[in-house]
Amino acid sequence: MSTDMHGFERDTLSAVIDSKRVWAVHVVANALLLLAFFYWIRIPEESGWEFALTFLGGLAIAFGTACLHCATFDYFSLASDRRFVGSLRRSISRVPAFLLWTIIFGGVLWMIGELWGYDEQAGGYARHLLPLFARKATTPRSMFSAAHWLVWFLYFFVWPILFLPVGAQVATKNVRGFLSAAALRPIRKWRFWMTYLVCFVVGAYVPFYLAWMVPRKPSPLSDQQWSMVFRLGFGYLLMVTAWVILCGAIMRASGGSEPVVLQAVPEPIPAPPSA
Repeated sequence: MSTDMHGFERDTLSAVIDSKRVWAVHVVANALLLLAFFYWIRIPEESGWEFALTFLGGLAIAFGTACLHCATFDYFSLASDRRFVGSLRRSISRVPAFLLWTIIFGGVLWMIGELWGYDEQAGGYARHLLPLFARKATTPRSMFSAAHWLVWFLYFFVWPILFLPVGAQVATKNVRGFLSAAALRPIRKWRFWMTYLVCFVVGAYVPFYLAWMVPRKPSPLSDQQWSMVFRLGFGYLLMVTAWVILCGAIMRASGGSEPVVLQAVPEPIPAPPSA
């Protein structure tokens, strides 16, 4: 497999198409994890055993989620034996480091999201920093909008593209993945940025649009319910498919775990026949 982005999209799609069982595992496992999370948040905490059940249930859900996605990165690495069961077995010892990466990723994402509450102040301050001729040509509303979309770009593109490859390396190299130089390779490849854009549109924007779609014409309640089930189900399949493709793309753009290269032992040169 070439690591210089030659045939990058073809290699990624080929790897995903050949991994239909992994896709099916994600469809079933993520649905079960979401269902478990739904019932977990409904557990009351009125007694000690209920609090213990909440604590242990939360740990189990977090461990199962981390193990599933950690194994997916390991499965798509270049050194993988393409056995998902083996990837799951190897991922168990890497789950603590992967959970640490998840906390860092989610914490920074939360802090970036908090900036949306200050986009108007930031836009107004940035407008005052402009030269006088540029300030006159720029309305406050346009600066507010620019600040809002800048935070949006940081939240949905810059931080995930910067830190998702780090998580992939942690999933394959444990704690050493935090300092792996392979995590920097996808950032320098514009084709990976385009792949991420396509996965974002297919796996995030389209499902969001389907979930919030409002019927334009009056229809019976049963038809609306079936429409909602179809839209949510189709959106869920798109999310899972886009995520599996993105996992494969990250591992190929970063080179994954370097495969072991076996060097051939040279054959001994026969001695010339004695006279």
